[in-house]
Amino acid sequence: MSARAHKLRELLAKGEVNLSVPGSGEMLHLKSIPDSPCRVACPAGVNVKAYVGLIGKGDFLHALEVVREKNPLPGICGRVCTHPCELECRRGEIDEPLAIRQLKRFIADYALSSKPAVLPATTPQRKEKVAIVGSGPAGLTAANDLRRLGYDVTIFEAQNKPGGMLVWGIPPFRLPRNIIEEEINSILNLGIKLLLNTKIDHPGQLLRDGYAAVFFAPGCQKSIKLGFPKEDEILGVIDSLSFLKKVYNGELTKLKGRVLVIGGGDSAIDSARVARRLGAEEVWIVYRRTKKEMPAAEEEMKEAEIEGVRFEFLTQPVGFLPKGEKISGLRCVRCQLAEPDASGRRKPVPIAGSEFAIDADWIITALGQKAEMEMGNFPQGIFIGGDAAGGAATVINAIASGHEGAKAIHQFITGRSSLQSSVPGPRSEMEIAPGVLTAVRINRTTPKYLPVNSRRGFEEIEAPFSPEQAIEEAKRCLRCGPCDECVRCSNTCPKHQAVLRLMDDKGETTDTVFIRVHGQENIFFEGEKRKEVKIKADDQELKGEIELLMVQIDEELCRACERCIEVCPHEALRLKEWQRGILVASIDHKKCRGCGTCVPVCPSGALKGFAPVASITYVR
Repeated sequence: MSARAHKLRELLAKGEVNLSVPGSGEMLHLKSIPDSPCRVACPAGVNVKAYVGLIGKGDFLHALEVVREKNPLPGICGRVCTHPCELECRRGEIDEPLAIRQLKRFIADYALSSKPAVLPATTPQRKEKVAIVGSGPAGLTAANDLRRLGYDVTIFEAQNKPGGMLVWGIPPFRLPRNIIEEEINSILNLGIKLLLNTKIDHPGQLLRDGYAAVFFAPGCQKSIKLGFPKEDEILGVIDSLSFLKKVYNGELTKLKGRVLVIGGGDSAIDSARVARRLGAEEVWIVYRRTKKEMPAAEEEMKEAEIEGVRFEFLTQPVGFLPKGEKISGLRCVRCQLAEPDASGRRKPVPIAGSEFAIDADWIITALGQKAEMEMGNFPQGIFIGGDAAGGAATVINAIASGHEGAKAIHQFITGRSSLQSSVPGPRSEMEIAPGVLTAVRINRTTPKYLPVNSRRGFEEIEAPFSPEQAIEEAKRCLRCGPCDECVRCSNTCPKHQAVLRLMDDKGETTDTVFIRVHGQENIFFEGEKRKEVKIKADDQELKGEIELLMVQIDEELCRACERCIEVCPHEALRLKEWQRGILVASIDHKKCRGCGTCVPVCPSGALKGFAPVASITYVR
């Protein structure tokens, strides 16, 4: 490769190179693009673009396979995931991000009617036993990964049901219990043992009992207290975790009067919505910052408001108001926001002389949870994961922790790593793409919700997408990122394989660089195969020519055997009548992506093409 080609690639690694089209005033942008932003944003490394693309084609079974590669709990995440992938979706630059969470839920619900997950016949049978402490999402994920690697896995759970905070912390109207049971059973059915009502305080004992390693993920089961006098003694004051457990166990079935919920996270929102369903006439959420600073999911806050929950912002509790042994109110002070604190949110500062009281029949504290025991120095062979490792987090973060724990245990036992990291490494390819996204605006598909006046019980309030809705929403995807991450190509993909030839002053080719080209109307050739360009790179102007890599057919050699039609992943080939009724293969160049899949199967040599995309795509 010449110095000029090396220089071009160096520039691409730093950003973007402009290409001008002589005589047209048109400007193209050649840049090095990284992984799809949705995939990079997913803590578990789920290949979002791939399964969304497959849903768009109606290929639901393969979409499910892609999701299950990195997420063994798709139905759970499809309902309660905080969907960081949507925050990075480039579709949001045009209209709204894709409804990725709902698409995951759709494919998970579809799985309920498909065949269950099974161990491949090639799964090894290892002699080592591995113990998992805790059956929350981190423990379940680690158990799933380790079982698929051939280990004998046993899960130890302190409670009478598996699931951890999935069961005890999230209301059934957000996460139905049958979904939790079905997805946990799909993991256990791989051959994993589960021991309930078995609390493990000293995981080192499991090593002495013969387990080769322990994944210690007991979760955060201890609520953080306000620290006010007699907090554990006043009747009507309860922490959110204890409150929700009592409700789900049937110990608390009705509330009356006014309920105050202190906190601004998802637990506070869940507790408030549950209190409304138990009959409380008024439910207030008391929060010391503003709505903008609340860590709770925006859609959950919206649903709480719809259900009649009132928000009291910039209000900080300073003490309880008991009446005898029972609570009667909450002493509070108004706040104003100052500079951000360690959390990155603006710090609430009490306003002098602003004290006031709020009457209350119940007070639920929702300040978060912490581990019941200190995570000290454990002996070698014990790996801490889930919320116990880094504090209470999200389900998808717990899944990512489970993947990493399984990888670390496998490496510890075998002395080598054959389990890929759950987070993909940085990759990129060269692509000609528009500087500004210009796709047609398409409204985001929104699910239907149970009417407010029908939300008296704990039935799920969000309806799933229909297959037609899922396909329609998935087709909004812009397919950002390198093409070599897809599991199956689609003939609707706007990218074509192309080659950029660098030319000398005599017009002779000096170097070639393989690239991808967006086929949007404002950017690329309709009906022409080559485009002359000029490249400006560090005050130098290079001449070049871009040519789409498309398969060509020698009709004299074609025997119409249809083998090329059978293997084409883009549906670009078909038969046509050539001379005197003779049939030959024909290619639709708008659909052809230049992958070359058809070329090696042609028995007569009629097809002339190039190597497959994976072999010629430039990956940094």
